[in-house]
Amino acid sequence: MSKIAWRVAHAFTKGRHSAPREFREVENQLYSLSAALAAFKDVCGGDVTVDPADLPARFRNGERDGLRTVTGILDNCRETLKHLEGIVDRYSIVAAGPKDKDPEESRLRRWSAELLKNYRKIEWTTQAGDLAALRSQLMVHTNSLDLVLGIIVSSRTSRIEDSLRESSSMMKEIYSWWAQNLKNTTTSPPRLPPERKPTEMEQTEMGLQGAVQPISFEIHVMENGAPQLLCAEARLHDGWAEPGSSQLFLCGCKRTAANPENGSAHPRVENIALSQLSFPFRQTGDAAVWTLFKALDRSTNEMVTVLIRNVAPADMCELEESFIRRLAHMQASAMLQQGISNMLVHVSPDGKHVRALNIQGDVKNLHKSIDAVAFRMGHRQLSKPNVEGLSLLNYQELGNALERYNDPSLAHAELWIYYAKENADEPADVTKSVVHSAKTLHQRLEDMRMELFITSLQSPRPDETVALHLQATEVECEVAAISDAELLITRSRDDGRHRLIVTSRNRCTVLTQVLPDTFFAPPPSQVPTFASPTWLIQLDASGRRRVYHYPNGFRFLRFRNTSAERMFELGRNALLQGALPVRELAVREKTEDQL
Repeated sequence: MSKIAWRVAHAFTKGRHSAPREFREVENQLYSLSAALAAFKDVCGGDVTVDPADLPARFRNGERDGLRTVTGILDNCRETLKHLEGIVDRYSIVAAGPKDKDPEESRLRRWSAELLKNYRKIEWTTQAGDLAALRSQLMVHTNSLDLVLGIIVSSRTSRIEDSLRESSSMMKEIYSWWAQNLKNTTTSPPRLPPERKPTEMEQTEMGLQGAVQPISFEIHVMENGAPQLLCAEARLHDGWAEPGSSQLFLCGCKRTAANPENGSAHPRVENIALSQLSFPFRQTGDAAVWTLFKALDRSTNEMVTVLIRNVAPADMCELEESFIRRLAHMQASAMLQQGISNMLVHVSPDGKHVRALNIQGDVKNLHKSIDAVAFRMGHRQLSKPNVEGLSLLNYQELGNALERYNDPSLAHAELWIYYAKENADEPADVTKSVVHSAKTLHQRLEDMRMELFITSLQSPRPDETVALHLQATEVECEVAAISDAELLITRSRDDGRHRLIVTSRNRCTVLTQVLPDTFFAPPPSQVPTFASPTWLIQLDASGRRRVYHYPNGFRFLRFRNTSAERMFELGRNALLQGALPVRELAVREKTEDQL
């Protein structure tokens, strides 16, 4: 089933540019469900339960109840995916796969015009539900699998006689929650009266309404050390990643009388292409800025540095996933295949990982104000003059290029110092250190420290494992309201402390807290407390990042509906009873070979 979920999600990915915006939400849910199914298979293997015949008689009924619960959830999940797979096969246009693949395999390229016109009338679920109902149903399946997984693993341990009755009771509660929520996802989409067919104009409006708008941003080019605005309404070219494509961007500015009717308002932006050394990375700072290093300007055949700015906050995560990280994988692979290893891409010292530049601190020209750098070791000190340059860099370790580019960022940054040759004919261009330069260097180092700190807040750390992973349509407390939320509870391998991370899917809001001991205090029915230091990371309307600290935490964590609140309570109870296993967080997408 994980393969089916991945294939269907891949179809939504391929068709996202021509499909309604609701398709992107369903796509994300399908990748999450695929990861949950893969984790379920990895942990449980071919035998997900013990044989009831091997149990004492007083436990056999409970084990059979657990089997029926798991079977019911998996069967309904399979039915949903098969139904959706049939819709994808019917309404998608297919094309042959790559030449080096099996010629019988095909890849879904885009949605048909028929689907774009009539997607509101399609029965997306087996109960004739619309896209919103499908998304809710997929979320219920994913959350149920995450909760049930822990109960199954617990029932296979050596203390099965002591825990099976309790686990069986929890399985029944989860099944009851799952069944009740599926009943709430069967609303049918509005339909036209059977005696009237939609006009051609109505069909066009139905197809275009809600279509995904391309991400727009500003393009700047560095000239004489300063950024020059090239286009204020640029967007990605749909085929930028296709083999042989030489165009990255399109100009979306409105044409004026001075521009040709069929031309671009800023033709130079459409001449920006990739070179063999092009590489993307982000700059430090509260305002989001991405750099495309050594891009090719085909109008002049020169290498230029391109800056991407002014991205809408809701689109930043999508831009990073669909362009920045994807391009980083493409260019890193191409460079290493050609034997190129540099500060952009290189293999880690242990030879196990590929490291790619992730974030760069702005320390250019500061070397001119540095007289020398002193290195101390014990009572010894070495001072080296002739500083020629500085670089402040953070790297990420690249995974599989087909895994949606969820690459871990390293928890440290590197300060590179470049020296001029001591026997150079001319003295190095250096001056004595001044207070202003020292403050500037210190501020750049603090900017990088803040980037590393925020990274450690919004994702599981290397020393943490994920104990609970759930999704909810909206989570609210007195300091934030987070829609389309992903909720994680992690556990530290070092001290056993748990940490709560609530993140909006578009990454505009992140709420994190080390949970107090009272969160797990018995009895299970007790309302959990969140009186512990809390950090809130928020992107404002202008796209600037704000970081807030609440030393006393918050008083409550509420969900939009009672079913989501019950889901969270089931997960908390499972943690209280030690039912949920500690496992690594799975990626949202895997290749078909891996599954």
